[in-house]
Amino acid sequence: MAKLAAAISLLLTLQLCCGASSHSYPPPRPSLISSERCLPDESIALLQFKNSFVGGVVNHDDDDKMATWKEGSDCCSWEGVTCDRFSSHVVGLHLGCDQVLSYAPCRRFQGILHPNSSLFHLRHLRSLDLSYNDFNGSTIPSTFTQLTSLTHLNLSRSRFSGHIPLGFSRLNKLVTLDLSYSWPDGDRERAVLSFGDNDDFSKLMLNATGLSELLLYGVSMSNIKPSSFSNLSHSMTDIGLSDSGLVGDFPESVFRLPNLQGFVLYENPQLSVQFPFSNWTASHLKVLILSSVNFSRQLMIPASIGDLKSLHTLYLDDCSLSGSVPDFIGNLTSLTDFSLRFNSLSGRFPDNIFRNLVQLEVLDLHSNKFSGWFPGTFGSLSHKLTYLDVSNNNFTGPIPSLIFNLPKLQILDCSYNQLLYLDLSYNMIEGPLSIPRSPQLQYLAVANNKLTGRMPHHICNLPLLTVINLSNNNLSGTIPKCLVNLTDLRVLQLRMNNFHGSVPSIFGNMSSLENLDLNDNTLGGPLPQSLTGCKELQVLDVGNNELNGVFPFWLSSLPGLKVLILHNNSFHGTITTESMDPMNSFPMLRILDISNNYFNGLLPASLFHKFPAMMMLHESEKIGVHYIARSSDNEYYSVVLIVKGQEMMITKILTIFTTVDLSNNNFHGSIPDAIGELKSLLLLNLSHNNFIGPIPSSLVNLNELEFLDLSSNQLTGEIPSRLASLTYLLILNLSRNSLQGQIPQGNQFLTFDNTSYIGNEGLCGPPLIKKCGGDHVEDSEPAESESDVTLFDWTFAGAGYGSGLVIGVSTAYIMFIIRKPRWLVEMIDNCIRRQHQARRWRPAIRF
Repeated sequence: MAKLAAAISLLLTLQLCCGASSHSYPPPRPSLISSERCLPDESIALLQFKNSFVGGVVNHDDDDKMATWKEGSDCCSWEGVTCDRFSSHVVGLHLGCDQVLSYAPCRRFQGILHPNSSLFHLRHLRSLDLSYNDFNGSTIPSTFTQLTSLTHLNLSRSRFSGHIPLGFSRLNKLVTLDLSYSWPDGDRERAVLSFGDNDDFSKLMLNATGLSELLLYGVSMSNIKPSSFSNLSHSMTDIGLSDSGLVGDFPESVFRLPNLQGFVLYENPQLSVQFPFSNWTASHLKVLILSSVNFSRQLMIPASIGDLKSLHTLYLDDCSLSGSVPDFIGNLTSLTDFSLRFNSLSGRFPDNIFRNLVQLEVLDLHSNKFSGWFPGTFGSLSHKLTYLDVSNNNFTGPIPSLIFNLPKLQILDCSYNQLLYLDLSYNMIEGPLSIPRSPQLQYLAVANNKLTGRMPHHICNLPLLTVINLSNNNLSGTIPKCLVNLTDLRVLQLRMNNFHGSVPSIFGNMSSLENLDLNDNTLGGPLPQSLTGCKELQVLDVGNNELNGVFPFWLSSLPGLKVLILHNNSFHGTITTESMDPMNSFPMLRILDISNNYFNGLLPASLFHKFPAMMMLHESEKIGVHYIARSSDNEYYSVVLIVKGQEMMITKILTIFTTVDLSNNNFHGSIPDAIGELKSLLLLNLSHNNFIGPIPSSLVNLNELEFLDLSSNQLTGEIPSRLASLTYLLILNLSRNSLQGQIPQGNQFLTFDNTSYIGNEGLCGPPLIKKCGGDHVEDSEPAESESDVTLFDWTFAGAGYGSGLVIGVSTAYIMFIIRKPRWLVEMIDNCIRRQHQARRWRPAIRF
């Protein structure tokens, strides 16, 4: 089937080329006639021809050329009829199909063309086109040989069968002859045209001195000696002999014909072809298609091909070629279509041949033995390239990223190689996900495109995959359960798609999984408890879904879990620690985000005893910069956190980055003092709950804290004065509580404005207008919206983590210490806003 498809493709190519030939059939047009009307006997012959078929003429509403053929009218004005302008004789009949490239017949006639048909009374015919009709498997009448004035004859795809009649050699004025594919449906056993007599064919080739186009696709020529073609006219421009059953050695002299422009010879496996070794002067040759033939005594691409400077189509498919691709291919500067599929060519593909092939549109190297890394020059291919097939080879390594910048590339097939790495992220790829069938593939990233449809199941047949990143597309359906077959998979990122259903319980059998990111889909149901089988899991992000159930306490047994994000789901109930393993509970957890759920009840103090990684930094983490990364190759993980109602992407997660976000739930009671034991905590958000009582004084122990949000609770009492000693604190929000007393002064508290305290009528002192012991009211500056980006947001500090430096925090701290000079504040604010705009335009989701 593959070869058949290739053959069809090649046939189309030839037809396109030959259709532009200077010797193609003349288009149908009414003739320029003399003052005399159409000759009566020829008018009668035409009408008899029309009515001679059983059932008459098959009419088509949009293509009924014979509707004008009416008795009593001038036949020279009938559509499809051409008359000589001087003699008024009918010299041309174009009754074929105008859609030459269509395999669907337009079928004007159905029935048998009999030898005594009135058609053969038109002895002055010079051009006759009966293509795409249905002559019901009848033989070509021998009376065709009476039309000795014929210069153009086209009987292709008209369902003739049997032997081509003897005497065709009499048609010695022929310029074009097309008998191709008599049975276009491909039923060769039912009807095949054949040349039965070698002598008659040889005479035709010898006598037709003006013959320029010879198209015999699919015509059986097993009885014809290839040496007969040595008599071809020097006027020959186009030859098509494919699928003809020729046997023997094809004469080399044909390739030296001085006017030859197109030569197509495929699917003749018993035919041997030998190119000229030197002095190949076929300067006009534009199309050379030799597929499924034998190169006599030539197993390598002949060097003489490099002399064909006008060549724009070169197909050497299935010719048992071996060796390497020679550099001289780069000399074919007019080349648009180049195919070497189904050979045994090997070695590295030369890097330098594409520099001059600036017209190349099609490159097909399918099914060879090329090896080594994908050539970097594939990325410098012509910007006109639409089709690239390098499948079924032994290429390895990543595909050059520049390939995906080729503006007209429509089809890229890299399947069945030793492809290790494929990253198509950040393109405009649309439609279903197409995955190369490369069993060696280890890394697959097609994030940030416009993919639709389901995740293909054959992705599960790539056993060496370690990374799958399909984030930020429009994929839908359920997550395939067969992913469990990918035993080496370490990263599965499917965030920002439309997957539905439940989180597959089979994930628990994927013991190598380190990063599972399903954020921002429509997954429902509870988290499967089988996830405890993922002993290597470091990052679990299922935020922004429709999951429900109680807090997954059983995740506490995962020894390497560092990031747990459950925000914006429908989890509910109280959080207890009774079911957690007292000896091994969340030993490595550094980021916990369960915000925007329906958790309730008291917050147990014992919960914060379960986070030893947040209590104290390991000595090694205090030296240098370290990130949470894939164990095999230190590939960094990313995470999205919600800060002040905004999603913030952290592209590299520092190991010192520790956060607890319990906001937007229904917790009540007092805030446990035990939270002060999380001494490495950078971000603490307990806002929008129902906490009561005082702010725990133990928070003063959080020496690394940069962000503290306790807003929208029911806290009472005074603000602990010792909180002013938290010198890294950048953001403080205590608004909408019932706090009272004097606001602490000094250090970082000098940098906070009144928006940090609004909604607490009992507070006094700077930055509020209300003086302690006085009657002044609190400053009435409008409150900041929870979703707005403030003049200085913690996002700026977070930028330091994304870049791998703590420069964000340092710069922000310096700015505050020197009392925020206006010019610096405005500059940073503009920078932040540009970053937010860019993030909205192009989501920053990448490894």
